[in-house]
Amino acid sequence: MSKQAWGRVAYTAMSLLVAWHTMAMVLATAPESVITQAGRSLFQPYLTLFRLDNDWGFFAPNVPLGHQFRYVVEDAAGARLAFAPDEKLSRLSPAWIWFSDRHRTVAESPEDFADATALSLCQEHASLHPVAVTLLDVEQKVFLPADWLSGKHPLDPEFVNVNVVKTVRCPEP
Repeated sequence: MSKQAWGRVAYTAMSLLVAWHTMAMVLATAPESVITQAGRSLFQPYLTLFRLDNDWGFFAPNVPLGHQFRYVVEDAAGARLAFAPDEKLSRLSPAWIWFSDRHRTVAESPEDFADATALSLCQEHASLHPVAVTLLDVEQKVFLPADWLSGKHPLDPEFVNVNVVKTVRCPEP
């Protein structure tokens, strides 16, 4: 077979793959019907292999309300200093995703992760002579465009619930 023939075969194969993948994506995200059920039986192994089997919400997902991890360091004099560590990072930084996932895990499983996180924060803020660290999960309430237009901010007190995850005593220095 000539080089030109191999080029045509490769071009045809790539075109078929693009057409197959496009059809799979359309079927995976289409609403339930008799037609889509028939098509999915053919495409299901491909969709499962590449984790493409999404529901109709793929086009208009329900975005959950946000959470923000915060903590309060209490020093020996009783002063309390609040910190929001993710505000120091750019949302475009890969580190922001890592820290957000870590903090969400702490809030979801405090019995497993809160103590270690709080103790690391005691060490991080050793210069403040901390006696305790309180971990907080700040959960956003519904914030509408009208609220934004009226000059309010999504993290104003009226739009959040502050949940205490756990308070951990810092070890003596």
